[in-house]
Amino acid sequence: MEKKLFKSRLFNKSILLNDKYYWLYLYADILFRLKQLEELNCPCVSCFQDKMKLTHLIRDLINDNHIKENPKPTNFTGKGDCGRKQY
Repeated sequence: MEKKLFKSRLFNKSILLNDKYYWLYLYADILFRLKQLEELNCPCVSCFQDKMKLTHLIRDLINDNHIKENPKPTNFTGKGDCGRKQY
């Protein structure tokens, strides 16, 4: 994934290519945009495509080692088990 100049909606500024925290700004902006789309809850094709594109961007950031993947608990089943037990 190559760096591209972008205008952050979250920070309301342009993020420069030589910014030390470029990838973190990008990740934060993607999460912000996903949250906006979730709150809109719009069923249109354009919003769905935007959600998919942003989700794939996060996967690309992880695959290119720009950000770390969220840690998973040991013996993670992928079915809503955070690993903490409440008694």
